[in-house]
Amino acid sequence: MDRRTELTEKALDHVLAHGLIGLSLRPLAAALGTSDRMLIYHFGSKDGLITAVVALANQRFAASFQAMAEAAPPARSPGEFVRHAWRALTGSDAAGPIRLYLEMCVLALHEPDRWSTAQQRIREPWLAMLRETLTDLGTPRAQVPALADLILDTLDGLLLSRLISTDPARTDAAADAFADLLR
Repeated sequence: MDRRTELTEKALDHVLAHGLIGLSLRPLAAALGTSDRMLIYHFGSKDGLITAVVALANQRFAASFQAMAEAAPPARSPGEFVRHAWRALTGSDAAGPIRLYLEMCVLALHEPDRWSTAQQRIREPWLAMLRETLTDLGTPRAQVPALADLILDTLDGLLLSRLISTDPARTDAAADAFADLLR
């Protein structure tokens, strides 16, 4: 494993424990047993480091999501797919990566010139998977792009709601109702 990969993995562990918002290079470097200069050397900038960390979290979660999808019975409708996806998105393996993704969304909201491209790079593979799934389920081609956006945007909103809610069951019920609408 090269040093950049090692630092990315250690930084991901740190960010999963401490969050992304307000991340500062010097304390992160100290926690990783390196210097802020070495982080800049390996990642080019703090933004490059954050992008690499969130991308690694996304890759790991995508692999976990794929494994869950392969183990579950095949979805026969967009609604069934949403139910499977919601179980994966709210499972214990997903909590950290989902929180990081939503924090990246907040960064993109506050500093779009700086973070929107990174946020879109993380989002695009999920949209592509949704488009492919919807196509495989027989959704009319003209409806696929808008329906994929609707599903992903709705799940994003529900995940944010669940993360900040004192009543996750209410959000789970909303996800079920959404899946019912897609039947």
